[in-house]
Amino acid sequence: MDQYAYYDTPNDEEMLDWLGGLHGSEIITNAAGQPIAMPSDYHWRNDLVWVDQQLKAMANTRQFLDHQRLIQPEAFGADTVVLAPDPLLERLTTLFTVLVTMFHETDIGQYYRPSPYATRFLWAFGQCAYLHEAGFRQPPAMSRHEAEQVLTDLNQRLEAWHQSMNQLDFTYECNRNRRNSRNNYKRLCELMEALFECHSRLMVVRVDLGYSEFDSPYIGYETARYHRKQLCHAFNTDPLFNHLLGYAWKLEWQPKKGFHYHFIFFFDGHQCQEDITKARLISEMWAKAITGGQGHPWNCNLDAEQTYHYNAMGCIDYHDTAKQQGLFKLAKYLTKIDEYAAMLVNGRTFQTSRKPSSQDGPRRGRPRLYQGRPFNSGR
Repeated sequence: MDQYAYYDTPNDEEMLDWLGGLHGSEIITNAAGQPIAMPSDYHWRNDLVWVDQQLKAMANTRQFLDHQRLIQPEAFGADTVVLAPDPLLERLTTLFTVLVTMFHETDIGQYYRPSPYATRFLWAFGQCAYLHEAGFRQPPAMSRHEAEQVLTDLNQRLEAWHQSMNQLDFTYECNRNRRNSRNNYKRLCELMEALFECHSRLMVVRVDLGYSEFDSPYIGYETARYHRKQLCHAFNTDPLFNHLLGYAWKLEWQPKKGFHYHFIFFFDGHQCQEDITKARLISEMWAKAITGGQGHPWNCNLDAEQTYHYNAMGCIDYHDTAKQQGLFKLAKYLTKIDEYAAMLVNGRTFQTSRKPSSQDGPRRGRPRLYQGRPFNSGR
């Protein structure tokens, strides 16, 4: 089995299929089959992801509006014309309406971080009079000359949007998540190396902390962050974390799971045993004490030997290079920035604990034969 096979991280095609259903005929119901009224921020989050996927698809196709086909008489024998139904025009109108509502006409957008595709779409189309009229009222009737001007204006804006994506600042913004992932990986590697410098045995515990299928649509970022902060507060107050040496967490968002956290904990391996039990107790704390029954955790240490090709769970000794390599492969996965979480929140999506120094604690075990970096982090 692949080491991350149980995750339901969607690819772009699966995301488009799911969002297409959401904006089409899908009805969300409770266990009794009754319709559930979704909170507005749930829909706005899904809309923003849908918009980003649509913009990426448009960027790859580079289509434009056809004057001859689109200009049609408003009625038989009428002097005025309208723009006929067209997939590209309808897509532009919908994208404009969502983005302008979120970022120009309301304060909804203050909670989100639009993608580089969306910011440039707003730059190109934000002041488009025709899309504003068509999106917020109804498509207007006009003279043939005015219709020609409208289509010329729309195509020029489309061209400007496509050209903006060839600029260096666009590439720089698109690579922001990749740069953040590299920085996060470096921080987590340095934390693990420092822990092994101070302690000859670590017990690694990993849990994924999310919400039930019923509750996840109602859990916004602020609620998820509050629950995460409550858990982190317990690190200093609950005996379960007495021998905790360090930790890292990453926030993700998925269409079916909503917001959820990946946590990795490093305990003193000389003081702690039974990593599966430790992970279970942390999971139970999340499910009951922290979230009041809304939480849905996953114990990654359970059956880790059979689940992961590179198992890095449980106790790892300083000289166990094979298991340490698995730990760094896991770190690569844990520090990859989730594109949707980064877009749907303005806050932090990754964090590690403070890196210890060699004076923070005695090193247990027999003397080491060499000094320096205990294993190759691949950096």
